[in-house]
Amino acid sequence: MHKYDMLKRADRACFLEERDVMVKAMAKNSPWIARLHHTFQDEKYLYFLMDFYNGGDMLTLLSKFDDRIPENITKFYAAEIVMAINSLHELGYVHRDIKPDNILVESSGHIVLGDFGSCLRLKDGIVKVNTAIGTPDYISPEILRAAEDSHGTFGIECDYWSFGVVLFEMLFGETPFYSENLIETYSRIMNFSQHLKFPTECGDISECAKDLIQKLICDRKARLGRSGLADFIKHDFFTGIDWEHLRDRKSIHS
Repeated sequence: MHKYDMLKRADRACFLEERDVMVKAMAKNSPWIARLHHTFQDEKYLYFLMDFYNGGDMLTLLSKFDDRIPENITKFYAAEIVMAINSLHELGYVHRDIKPDNILVESSGHIVLGDFGSCLRLKDGIVKVNTAIGTPDYISPEILRAAEDSHGTFGIECDYWSFGVVLFEMLFGETPFYSENLIETYSRIMNFSQHLKFPTECGDISECAKDLIQKLICDRKARLGRSGLADFIKHDFFTGIDWEHLRDRKSIHS
């Protein structure tokens, strides 16, 4: 990473946060966070020495399945994504940019969470920020609202909104609020109750999968995940998942 570019974009704090997240994850030996081995610098660049994830990312996986991942495989990966997000929250951070590009796939087929440049440290379970950081199709309405309100706050629930969008994309092959016009995308997100619709041509998706999506892409106060991992363990979509030994089992697709 070029130091001049970082200073030009005022990114110094972002890369410090990214380093700190991975250092803390490494100290806890977390299997769900991209592994950082060393950081160093020279006159021009900062360097992060990390594991190489040769399975690509969730976009790679989507392309292997022609953009729609079968529900039984989605179930496995959705559980792993929940574990990864929860492990980040347990470190005291909110990600703010959960999307397929940032869900990395190991050669074993298991996933890790990556790209922590948008992370913020939680204070009493919330963050206060007035800039809309994130990727448009996946950003939550509370982040957009906080950008308009100097007193706006949000918490870990914003990551579970983004997870809901990723889950929708895995099952249906598209994101729910996409528009070629950015303002229209944001308008659809802010008015999600009117615009969240399941494609009728995808009749093979179970009702419990749709229910999970609706409980993620919803008002933040009612959103699944606010109470942590327990919210997902109890949901019917994850029936049969052995949460304690999820990473010990052979990946369903490797």
